[in-house]
Amino acid sequence: MEIKKNTSAIAAIVLFDVMADYGISVSRIENATGINHSLMNDPDARITMPQFLSLWQMAVDVTHDSAIGLHLRKHYGPNLMHFVIIIALNCDTLLGAVQSWARYDQLICETDQIRIFEKEDHYIFTYTNTAPEFENRWIPEQYFSLSLEYGRRISAKEITPLEVWFRHDDPGYIKEYEKIFHCPVLFGKKANLVRFKKKDMRLPIVSPDPYLKAVLVKHADKSIKKIGNPFSLKSRVADYIIKNLHTGQVTIQTVSDVQNMDRSTLYRHLAKEGTSFKQLLVDIRKELARDHLIKGLTATQTAYLLGFTEPSAFQRAFKRWFDQSPGEFRKQFLVGRDL
Repeated sequence: MEIKKNTSAIAAIVLFDVMADYGISVSRIENATGINHSLMNDPDARITMPQFLSLWQMAVDVTHDSAIGLHLRKHYGPNLMHFVIIIALNCDTLLGAVQSWARYDQLICETDQIRIFEKEDHYIFTYTNTAPEFENRWIPEQYFSLSLEYGRRISAKEITPLEVWFRHDDPGYIKEYEKIFHCPVLFGKKANLVRFKKKDMRLPIVSPDPYLKAVLVKHADKSIKKIGNPFSLKSRVADYIIKNLHTGQVTIQTVSDVQNMDRSTLYRHLAKEGTSFKQLLVDIRKELARDHLIKGLTATQTAYLLGFTEPSAFQRAFKRWFDQSPGEFRKQFLVGRDL
């Protein structure tokens, strides 16, 4: 099981607004998705990926628009734009804009990975969802359609990609893709990517604001430090722990072996990232313990999933973490359920 990943609430605000146009109340959306709309007044507000995908699905169901990922670009305005995108739109060139986006992509969504590669006669711009359990078609559709629209707007040129790839299968609305991209669109490919001519990516951005960009870059640099690097040693170790806890074989030695380093080196590098193996193990167990019990698993089932050799050891640990027993905690979430 994956620890919750978060994303910016900007797109969520847009989806709320779209559904409001169809007469859906805020409270109904909140009840269905678990998203507190009032908290999204904070420009740095974030929601979990499960909540976000639930919101997307609800929007599709309400609007009956399967291609909403492509169409959502029409609903964004200057007051509904993540500051990372504002930084990108105030770079000197379109290439600089994508490079800036790639640098700060984690501030938009923790599972995003934006990359740009230079080839002999073109550039390749890729989007990857680094958490496979959250992979979907809506986000790459939205990113590619929105970035192309912004690119055309800020360069004042009718830019046309050479080719667009999507990992998902053809969803049945190819005409909608053609209206936007004006180029071959291929499905079921190994990556989500767009190919651009070099001359297009080197186009200057019309009237960038270097002062605004500088101010926002300072904020972005501070923010990126808070969420950490998903490809850091800390993240790699955490992913290993999550995937292997149930085996009961997660130790500092097994993790060191997987990372191809000795224990002292692992300790040292984790310390530089402000944590330790023991702290990561405890934090992950605490997070997963709550999730398992909330979903209705018993304390014994949870104990073994978290790698405890005896349920009694888990009972003691849980009491130490949360000042109540697993049974007491679990009862809070079983009211109204069949036991």
